[in-house]
Amino acid sequence: MSKLYRFDPELKDGDQHPIEASEWIAKMDKGLTDADADTLFAWMRADPRNEAQLLEMARMWDKMDVLARLSEVFPHTSETGPVTVRRMSRPMTIAASFVVVIAGFVMTAAIMNLDKDGPPPSLASDIAAYDTAIGGISTIELADGSLITLNTNTRVGVSFGEKRRIVQLKRGEMHIDVAHDPTRPLSVIAAGRIVQAVGTSFSVRIDDSQRVEVLVDDGQVQVGVHEQGTAEVGQRGTLGSFEGQSILIAQGERVVLNAGNDNVEALEPEEIEVHLSWRNGNLIFRGESLATVVAEIGRYTAVEFVLEDENLQHVRVAGLFKAGDVTGFLSSLEANFDIGYQRADDETILLSAEKSRSTDAPK
Repeated sequence: MSKLYRFDPELKDGDQHPIEASEWIAKMDKGLTDADADTLFAWMRADPRNEAQLLEMARMWDKMDVLARLSEVFPHTSETGPVTVRRMSRPMTIAASFVVVIAGFVMTAAIMNLDKDGPPPSLASDIAAYDTAIGGISTIELADGSLITLNTNTRVGVSFGEKRRIVQLKRGEMHIDVAHDPTRPLSVIAAGRIVQAVGTSFSVRIDDSQRVEVLVDDGQVQVGVHEQGTAEVGQRGTLGSFEGQSILIAQGERVVLNAGNDNVEALEPEEIEVHLSWRNGNLIFRGESLATVVAEIGRYTAVEFVLEDENLQHVRVAGLFKAGDVTGFLSSLEANFDIGYQRADDETILLSAEKSRSTDAPK
């Protein structure tokens, strides 16, 4: 490590808590084995000062920017205030397509304000966060064998334990092929809704107005209302019963939640292909309005499209476009729809019915 920390000169001789805590932090930074996790948990339970010292040491090291990965578990705290603990809430982001933040096996138990009079929870729990940048699409294999594909500008948190698998969609869109495990249902939490499945394939999307779209392409899922404070990523417990307040969505069906009604819609196979075409980097339109099309295209680029002519909003567009290919999109509008474009600045493109040919379309 590139930085050193001098221990408090008032430290009493024989007090091994800070030294042992620092050694555990170093081990966690490298990665814990199952045996290490068992030993760490036993050490924390042996003396209340051990856990407090571990948290204090993690906070101290976080201030030194040494343990970047643990900064998601140990939040920045006041210099004078008590050491506090909270669940993972602020995934690290980088310019690459996604980043994984893993806090380690035992930290699920160590940081969640556990009931120390109760039985020790399972240490076999992973907490992770995944991000994609604007225009990025990533597929990740989760610890249980499930495959999750993240669309552009998406963020999820994942928590797996012995009795539950929880994925929290914080923004964007995801598709998941759920590994079959009847003893551990997989639940996706999104904008106050829970989508629960055992072994199936479905997608979930949150839009800017917090509407949640669920589309099932294989199997079936159950959707219920998520009560705050229950089964968040990183928390103990299981999801409650859906009795009397759930919606069953079967293969080939879609529902848009938080939109005033929860009507389930049956889709044709070709419609499902259109909705999921983003997984292959394509965007397919079948007569949607230009206003809808530019909003969807805009999700994959930092460029903003402005329709100068209100009548353009109702122009119907059909075709296949590569996600993020602004140049190809503009060329198609110009060649096939008689719609010209002009770049107002690096991040704004004006669309008009009157042709104004340009050669400086952004890449």
